[in-house]
Amino acid sequence: MPRTTVVTEGPGAVAQRAGVLVALRHRQYRLLFCGQVLSGCGDWIDYVALVSLVAYQWRAGAGGLAAVAVAVAVPWLVVAPVAGVWADRLPHKSVMIGSDLTRAALVLCFLTAPGLPVLLGLLAVKTAAGTLFMPAQQSAIRGAVPEGALLAATSLNTFANQATKIAGPALGGLVLSLAGAHGAFAVDAATFVLSALILSRLRARPKIRKRTAAAGARAIWSKGFRHELREGLSYVRRSRPLRTAIACLSATLFLVLMFDTLSPLLLPELGLPRSLYGAAVASVAVGAAVGSVAVGHLGRKQGPFTILGASQAATGLLVAAVGVAATVGVRIAAVAWLPVTVGIGFCSAGILVVFGYLVQRETPPELIGRVSTVAMVVPTALQLAAPLAGAALATWVGIGWVLTAAGGGLALLGGVCLTPRRRTAAAFTTTPGTESSPHELGRTHGTAQEIRIRCTDAQMRGCADSSHQGGK
Repeated sequence: MPRTTVVTEGPGAVAQRAGVLVALRHRQYRLLFCGQVLSGCGDWIDYVALVSLVAYQWRAGAGGLAAVAVAVAVPWLVVAPVAGVWADRLPHKSVMIGSDLTRAALVLCFLTAPGLPVLLGLLAVKTAAGTLFMPAQQSAIRGAVPEGALLAATSLNTFANQATKIAGPALGGLVLSLAGAHGAFAVDAATFVLSALILSRLRARPKIRKRTAAAGARAIWSKGFRHELREGLSYVRRSRPLRTAIACLSATLFLVLMFDTLSPLLLPELGLPRSLYGAAVASVAVGAAVGSVAVGHLGRKQGPFTILGASQAATGLLVAAVGVAATVGVRIAAVAWLPVTVGIGFCSAGILVVFGYLVQRETPPELIGRVSTVAMVVPTALQLAAPLAGAALATWVGIGWVLTAAGGGLALLGGVCLTPRRRTAAAFTTTPGTESSPHELGRTHGTAQEIRIRCTDAQMRGCADSSHQGGK
């Protein structure tokens, strides 16, 4: 009697066929996504109002705008690692709702700020409250979708960030023209309240780690707190994919931010009017939004570090081409630059999506809050140093050379990620189409996922060959 073979599809194959929209099938994620879009638009409306108030009404000049940037960046360096611990301890739903309502109240306090020092203090506290929201949201996303849909969820998050970068400033300008800075602050506060209402519909999930009452009380004291903070740091140190992803993002951000703050000054170098700056920024954001969707649809067919390296190399070459054009004095019509700016955004999306995906995939659920905040500390610190380095270099050799050097460095970094050794490590870390949820790993004998769990960092190179043999 002939034997009948039944072929079933795992969650990875189903997710791959469904594409980036598979994450939206899950109610929990849909609520998180809607809350992110609302608060993201509100943040950009708030930013437009802040810049208008500081630069035009109070006439604080470049120093005032720099102080605003510092007030936003410093809490991420100081508060974020601590916030990650609390985000892992407390219920994610409560943390996100509390963060939204706190930020709504602080934005309303902007209305009464008598001057720049008070406003900067309120802005720093608001940013600190936001550092609690981000790791709690990352943990909630990890629990909202199966592992096979994590790439789709990360791609949609990046898409939302870029889409709000397009819509938010436009809405901010409209609200600012109709109701002034105070009206924009009120609208921003309303978006936080609406986001909190949406998140209140999330189902509460049981905590991953259960403590006895005595253990919970002891953890409140500094010794337990420091231990949990060290857990996140030590996990990042032990994880080669996380270390590589953080190093790649940090180097990428440093190179990009060397010229990003100089981009308004680049337009005259290319013979273009300064009034096109907003259109240039929007075109980059459009490219990034489309690119994030493309990575979500096609990214599972390639290893994450292959996508990362290709994105860095392509983005770097396009940026270097703009730098060369500015250096040699190329003059072409503005519309001819549109494919370049859209292409820069499209290619850079792979960097952002892969970084978020690797943090989600490589981190145990109970450590997501701590690892995600630790992973952002170094890139945030470089956000403060890179513009200073870029400005100094531009004064010395010119803006065109800054773009040429930064773009060339980014392309070189991408080439390193695309070397065979890096690609082997990426394939070893995960085999496309074989992602499984934790409770399924016990049934996937011989796959790269199972071998990854058995191997230590010291054995990684030797186990790469074993992973290929086991999967055949």
